[in-house]
Amino acid sequence: MSLDSLLWSAIGHNNDDLKFIFVGGKGGVGKTTSSSAIATLLAQHCNKRILLVSTDPAHSLSDAFRCEFSNEPTSPGVENLHVMEVDPTETMERELNKWADLAKEIALANGGGEGDNEENDMVKKVKQFQEWLSGIPGIDEATALSSAIEHIESDKYDLIVFDTAPTGHTLKLLAMPDVLQAGIEKLQGWQSTLWGYWDVMKGMGSSASTKRFHAKEEVAEMLENYKKGIQKVALMLQDQRRTRFVVVCIAEYLSVSETQRLLRELKKNKVRASHIIVNQLVVDNALSRDELTELEELAEVGSLMLNQDLLSKTVHACRLTTARKGIQEKYLGQLKSFPEMKEILDCICEVPLLAEEVTGTDALLRFAKHMVRNPPSAAESALNSASSGPMRLYEDQLENKNTSDVGGDEKKDEGEAKSWTPAKGDSVRIKELAKAAQYNGLEGVISNTLDPETDRCGVQIEYNGKSKTLALQIKNMTLLHKAKKAKSGNTDNAASSVSDVAPSAEQPMSKAMALLEDPEIKALVESNPKFKDAVEDCINNPMSFMKYLSDPEMSPLISKAMAKLKF
Repeated sequence: MSLDSLLWSAIGHNNDDLKFIFVGGKGGVGKTTSSSAIATLLAQHCNKRILLVSTDPAHSLSDAFRCEFSNEPTSPGVENLHVMEVDPTETMERELNKWADLAKEIALANGGGEGDNEENDMVKKVKQFQEWLSGIPGIDEATALSSAIEHIESDKYDLIVFDTAPTGHTLKLLAMPDVLQAGIEKLQGWQSTLWGYWDVMKGMGSSASTKRFHAKEEVAEMLENYKKGIQKVALMLQDQRRTRFVVVCIAEYLSVSETQRLLRELKKNKVRASHIIVNQLVVDNALSRDELTELEELAEVGSLMLNQDLLSKTVHACRLTTARKGIQEKYLGQLKSFPEMKEILDCICEVPLLAEEVTGTDALLRFAKHMVRNPPSAAESALNSASSGPMRLYEDQLENKNTSDVGGDEKKDEGEAKSWTPAKGDSVRIKELAKAAQYNGLEGVISNTLDPETDRCGVQIEYNGKSKTLALQIKNMTLLHKAKKAKSGNTDNAASSVSDVAPSAEQPMSKAMALLEDPEIKALVESNPKFKDAVEDCINNPMSFMKYLSDPEMSPLISKAMAKLKF
């Protein structure tokens, strides 16, 4: 039993296209030593460009190779191998700084000063997203993994081995993409509402409106790119052809129990665990209990021509190794009996306890030899050594996923837009004007119905502080809100239509204020008094939901409230 099949997968055996190997397990079981040995084996036998990456905040790769590594790939002196120690916290700080810079750009886009409360409010919203982002368990490691994918896409390396943080971090990482994606999608869904409030407070069609439109586009682009990066991490973890997870343990109760929990979580999250490395075994070389008894009898009657002190130490050492052998055989048997092991029983790699300390390149090479029996030859590896060139991983899956994620409401809106006939009072957003691009992104109200001869209708806007009417085709408008039916006694005119703009944009806020009157919400408030404060906080500042999302007590309540608001 060995890691041979892992190496064969790396050269494309069985139609595999191995790109990522995660090495994880409980702390202190030889995880870093094992990941270093695996990377060394791949570089030696597979003729591939290998990058070994540590995402564990307590980096040990430098100690394992006795070299100094940083966040830049560095060769440890092994051909085809580079090593880097990514600081997830530092990577996350860089990501958060991007959002801090964006907050400043939003402020500049509006041209406001320190006394501009609305502009400061938008800056606070972005900063609250920063705080929420930094508080998600596993987000720092996921961000580091997202950046590591770029090394494969750029064709700098053929395969990446990840020396991960201990099991607890790994489990958080598995759950994190769904949590983060839900939060980002919620934020994306709120964008138009948030900016709608701002436009109402600032006055539509002002000279800063075009700048705000570009700022909105940048926020949307950053959110979408970040979501795609995290979605790629999720797809990478669940990729059955390109990704393998190697679990490292020792044959003791705590480690074996944690290994079973990890295997369960990996299977639950559709991550392919392919091999188990069991380190520090004395099973093959220690005396059996019968052999130990025989040795003790010989020592007792003086049949061994040895110094008594030396003899006593020898017997004591043998007792220790035999006892360890019994313990290890027990838990190795338990490990092999787990239901989660059924599919990978032939892929348990048993590594003996060595007399030497495994540090430095030479020692790692000697250690690695215990992990293989029949690795690919140089000739066999050469047949599959051609580089595939730069690529964009998971683009098709992301496109299909994001297309299929379009909700029923969105499809309904699209259908309504296609069959829409402009009516007085309808609120629209101007788009795709080529010659008068300065109006793109502005919002206005239909003031004249569609002229069948020109196929245009009048749209009243505010531009540079003045009222202006444009004659536009339907293709240059996006419907925002249908006009409310006028009550009896009221007359439709352009002025009343323009006055409808603010209420239309403010409608979500009115719904939010009425939320506490909802019978179901009232019942929830009675059962959890903290809910009222949280809902009121979210009403005053919709972005505040971010700080409640990771709170186990508040998150379900906030989610229900926001669902009722239908942001």
